[in-house]
Amino acid sequence: MQITIRGHHLSITPAIEESIRDKFTQMTKHIDQVNSMQVKLSKDHQLDKRSKKGSANHIAEAIVRLPGVELFAQACADDMYNAITKLTDKLKRQLERHRKMQLNYQPLLVSV
Repeated sequence: MQITIRGHHLSITPAIEESIRDKFTQMTKHIDQVNSMQVKLSKDHQLDKRSKKGSANHIAEAIVRLPGVELFAQACADDMYNAITKLTDKLKRQLERHRKMQLNYQPLLVSV
């Protein structure tokens, strides 16, 4: 499995990269069909109109490619590690749903 990590408006530290790789390898341990993953981390500065103070939103996005399917998730938090944790939780739910759909799929047999 190939994991690509990109940063937008921030640099990727080795600790963040290690955290991402650990969480995503644990998440996909039971699913061997994952072809590749792309993770994009960004920091968005927003100004509050009333207080004129800026708050930093850390955004984590991921695309997981399976044969015939692409799963996408996005999470925001005040801390990058919290955003990554929320992102992995969302992707876990999607992967579990995809796995259940595959297990319950029974092809329709048409007799002529």
